[in-house]
Amino acid sequence: MYVDLVQGWQGFGHNSGTADQFDAIKFVDADTDGLAYYVDLDLLRAGSAIAILCQFYDIWSEEGDLTGNIFLADYQAAVDAGRLAAFPDIEAVIRTALARDPMPLEDPWFEDAVMPIYRKYVLGFFACLAVSDRSVASV
Repeated sequence: MYVDLVQGWQGFGHNSGTADQFDAIKFVDADTDGLAYYVDLDLLRAGSAIAILCQFYDIWSEEGDLTGNIFLADYQAAVDAGRLAAFPDIEAVIRTALARDPMPLEDPWFEDAVMPIYRKYVLGFFACLAVSDRSVASV
């Protein structure tokens, strides 16, 4: 999903989520039993929160209403239940989008609101990868 956001859209874009391939709600607040040491829980949780935001963005980009939308019901329930609390910036954008609904595509608010999220989580992930080099001595 992060690769698609970068290569396909340079930000959020239509149908960039993974709703049909990945249950973001299941993992947004995932925890480990101590045995899953090979799972990057921070990436899994953040990716899940981004995937949920992608679903809201997708419906908006199709000029659909966010509030009461059948396709967003489970995602909205997760937001309402506070399951995105570990990502207050993402949660705030979703809550504000719901409060502003309906938003015409001509309204730049949503596009402007998701760009800092894209930069922080998606580009931030790739920036960390770009400087990962075990041959460089740690300071």
